[in-house]
Amino acid sequence: MADAKKQEYYVNNKEKRLKYQREYYNKNKERIIRKKELKRAEDPEWSLRQKEYNKKYYIENKEKIKKQRENKRSEQISERSVNL
Repeated sequence: MADAKKQEYYVNNKEKRLKYQREYYNKNKERIIRKKELKRAEDPEWSLRQKEYNKKYYIENKEKIKKQRENKRSEQISERSVNL
């Protein structure tokens, strides 16, 4: 079982983490894209392997992913109703 203190920390700091991740991606977007381009140029099969990996991951974690998406949608809907 997960440590309750850690869980509480992550729940309390979710927005900060997401904000940091968005800022990091926006700041390094060109570098990330360039890195992917170099991988594709170096290894043409990389894209296919990445696609297969993503497909396998989705199949293995399908229920968890669907539940997360459903929770996110319901949160967004409840936030909209609160803001109205």
